[in-house]
Amino acid sequence: MGVSGTHGIPPSAETNNYKVLRAGAEHAGYKEITSTRTAINPVARNGRPGCQQIGFCNSGCAIGAKWSTLYTEVPAAELTGHFELRTEAMATRINHDKSGKVTGVVYVNAVGDIHEQQARAVCVAGNTVETTRLLLNSDSAMFPAGLGNSSGNVGRHYMRHTFGVALAVMPGDVNFHRGTQQSGIVLDEQYHKPERGFAGGYIIETLSLMPFDASNIMGGWGQGNAVFLDNYTKLAGIFITGEDPPETGNRISLHASEKDEHGLPVPIIEYKDHANTTAMREHAIKASKAIYDSLGASHFHGGDAPVGAHNMGVARMSRKPDDGVTNRWGQAHDIPNLFVSDGSLFSTSAASNPTLTIVALAIRQAERMQHKSL
Repeated sequence: MGVSGTHGIPPSAETNNYKVLRAGAEHAGYKEITSTRTAINPVARNGRPGCQQIGFCNSGCAIGAKWSTLYTEVPAAELTGHFELRTEAMATRINHDKSGKVTGVVYVNAVGDIHEQQARAVCVAGNTVETTRLLLNSDSAMFPAGLGNSSGNVGRHYMRHTFGVALAVMPGDVNFHRGTQQSGIVLDEQYHKPERGFAGGYIIETLSLMPFDASNIMGGWGQGNAVFLDNYTKLAGIFITGEDPPETGNRISLHASEKDEHGLPVPIIEYKDHANTTAMREHAIKASKAIYDSLGASHFHGGDAPVGAHNMGVARMSRKPDDGVTNRWGQAHDIPNLFVSDGSLFSTSAASNPTLTIVALAIRQAERMQHKSL
């Protein structure tokens, strides 16, 4: 993947936004500060160029320095001759035989034709919402509550990280839109220190936003919003990710009557912050303000980040079948040749961004499938 600062790969370049974060964090007494650990090539590697600090990485990398399944893993898989990508298709159900083993996936293509792809094993990776939906929509007489759902845990324990965002107007130009958007992290707060008033921990990351997104964060209107946009070149930004407690009431389920264009029930997402989440976010925002205040920030805004990302849970690993959906390999407790291969596997969220862990678990799962009879 090319994670900076690992396996002999150089560290990421230090952007202005990172330098501001580091300086303020050091003033605040933090020690674990780094610009590395992003899957963006700092130098040319593996047929892809090094980062040129173009910015706006969250909208896609214009030169391909940033790792992405679309232009790294997919082309490499195609070259093996054992891979086929079927675009504009939607999986609608997973079929199984009389023994309970899955036999294939039914999907609808772009023109509405229905096909079934037979399979020795099926791996589901729909980013929690569609993973839940596909498993629940694949109910049958043998599995009336949906596949893998004998415990009733499919769709439950939905997590999305404790999010927060902070923006500050600094004394001089930062130009945080130049360079890698998330180019640095402070790790000191990631540990479990209950004396802070909450369980688990969080990470402080750099963040840069396009003017439109910055305006949305600020509420979009009023003088307070105008102050930040008028001083856009002086903005510095922080994104908070923190551990989100798994709660059975935070869940994804199917709507009783609303259907999509394929006649399938649409998903419902039920989520509310735990009191621990609120306490963690308040602590993180105060810490962010202290970082920027130490450098003379004239204006500060901090609060929740209105995003639906870092989705986890809903098919969590468990030692006992009654407590979850899959085992330590992401293999459904109920069905030996059905696997879940995305963030749905997580039993807890920890504080770090989940993608690198999802990839590591998928590689581990694939190796297990290769050497294990299903």
